[in-house]
Amino acid sequence: METVLDSISRKNAPFSPQAAKAASPQDKPSAGGNSVPAIDGATLVSILHSQMQRATGCTEVGAAALVAARAAQVLGRVPERLDLTVSPNIFKNGIHVAVPGTPFRGLAPAAAIGVVIGDAAAGLAVMDAVTEETVARAQTLLQEHRVTATFITDDDGLYLRAEAKAGNDTAVAEIAGAHDRFVRVSRNGTVLFSDERPEDGADPADVLKTIPVAQVLDAVDRIPIADLEFLMDAARLNARAAEADLADASPLGRALAARNAEAPSPRAAAQALAGAASEARMGGKPVPVMAITGSGNHGIANFLGVLGLAESLKATREQTIRALAISSLVTTCIKAHTGKLTAFCGCAIAPATGLAAAATCLMGGDARIRDRAMQSVIGTFAGMLCDGAKESCAFKVTAVVGAAIDMAALAVRGAFVPDHNGIVGGSVDETFANLGRLNDPGMRETEKVVLDIISK
Repeated sequence: METVLDSISRKNAPFSPQAAKAASPQDKPSAGGNSVPAIDGATLVSILHSQMQRATGCTEVGAAALVAARAAQVLGRVPERLDLTVSPNIFKNGIHVAVPGTPFRGLAPAAAIGVVIGDAAAGLAVMDAVTEETVARAQTLLQEHRVTATFITDDDGLYLRAEAKAGNDTAVAEIAGAHDRFVRVSRNGTVLFSDERPEDGADPADVLKTIPVAQVLDAVDRIPIADLEFLMDAARLNARAAEADLADASPLGRALAARNAEAPSPRAAAQALAGAASEARMGGKPVPVMAITGSGNHGIANFLGVLGLAESLKATREQTIRALAISSLVTTCIKAHTGKLTAFCGCAIAPATGLAAAATCLMGGDARIRDRAMQSVIGTFAGMLCDGAKESCAFKVTAVVGAAIDMAALAVRGAFVPDHNGIVGGSVDETFANLGRLNDPGMRETEKVVLDIISK
């Protein structure tokens, strides 16, 4: 029996931003009765650039290595001791995940690697410099208990602090707000660099909380395609991570590729790409990926979900790039509401919702269908728990990429989660705001329980 996606693939439905634009609301009145000004394409491109980072390994262990490297660099010699202190969310995501290119897992080993590298210039790609010698020297530091990692309980944001000591000298480096954003660096009490810790509104993406999603997505069709080419570059980079996983015949990637070979479909193709890339990253393969909104797995689900689907549907390059823009902007909009680190699985919400929006456009749907698909993803997956970064994340990525494409195909056929259904609001904008409340304050206690369970 032919499935919905088989039918769509066979017909090669065209990407239809004009149809989406025609069916979408224009400037919506604000609560005060004034229209909300449209956002221009150049601003959206700038925001997307600000949300994307090339990262090797999980961004939490990457950030741990980065902040430790900066502290050691400022100290000017190998520390006799380095103490890493992080916020609970960083600790949760970094406690069990593999450190790329090493046999290690967790934040303290990542910090030890950073100490040995001692150079923060590469940012979140700091672990590209890992060698066998790096691993051996880091192992010595760990065996001698010279590197520690712990978390503070009074910080719900994104925060890392590395304090390096040698003799009478002490160097401190702090990251906050984003995984690669240094806010303070000092040596022996003298501040060498200071950037006020980011509060609400400091992130360029925060403006998206004030702009209706329909207006954001309307602008995509007006952006010159050359200005969006970097999104295709990001997708190709992440595809190479999937290739690395398949080259090693890792179990999930191998199974997904075999299934797609036996029963090819757009859904299976997208899952095979995204699942394999996430498996490579979570398993500690030293492969770089393009992260979005501070998460490599978000970048994998976002870019590879769209790329796998678009290639299977034989979309043109321009159609694929504009679909990548739609997915990336929806992902960024959601994370502006929820924050970069959440108690629920971010991949199940942000990039999956973005993928559903992009998929409906690739299937020829209009803005109403696009919104229904997004609402369905959130109404289905809002409660999926985040219990830290590790191998199971690749299974979650695989599941939600497939489900997002399903939700889009169902919405095209008229099946969707209705408005005002549980957490789903009367509009996509209302639902995104509800997600923010669900995360904080809604799931703060859940976060504490998860942290207690996985830290034992």
